Amino acid sequence: MLTTNYRTTAEIAEFAATILQGETSLDIEGAPDEIAAATLRHGPEPVRQSFESRALHDESFVEHVRGIRAAGGRLGDIGVLALSNLVAQEAAAALEEAGIPTVELERYDGMPVDAVKVGTIKRAKGLEFTDVLVVRAPLHLVRPLSSDADPAVIERRDLQRRELYVAMTRAREHLWVGVA
Repeated sequence: MLTTNYRTTAEIAEFAATILQGETSLDIEGAPDEIAAATLRHGPEPVRQSFESRALHDESFVEHVRGIRAAGGRLGDIGVLALSNLVAQEAAAALEEAGIPTVELERYDGMPVDAVKVGTIKRAKGLEFTDVLVVRAPLHLVRPLSSDADPAVIERRDLQRRELYVAMTRAREHLWVGVA
């Protein structure tokens, strides 16, 4: 069991943990596993924004990347993460259209680059970024689910929520989650 979290701030860890609230997981020996771990650092509160359309969402996340850059952040320290390849490709296209260079995580070789790293949450596992933008998170993953939902629907949702948790915990300093 992880007892100390050295990657993220306390604010990011707490925010990400709310996604898994009410879930129980088992460790390798079958005992209940604690999701929470002590954090040593503090930072700004994560931001979650909901949008009425994908177009408004994409405008906002591109502006957020521009804001990071304007504040002195390096493009190579930004990760834009999505649940699917299609959403990741569309996010990369929106950034490129705005003149912001990107590199796909599946092509990223670990060498420093002056480009935003864009890819699926699965590709980001094991990586970390100063700034993480989780794009187009589905609304059903961040709100309560009806207790009478089909078990298959619940299982799929829980899997996606764990993926969302992984994405959020890739952030060291700043986290932005766009719901569209």
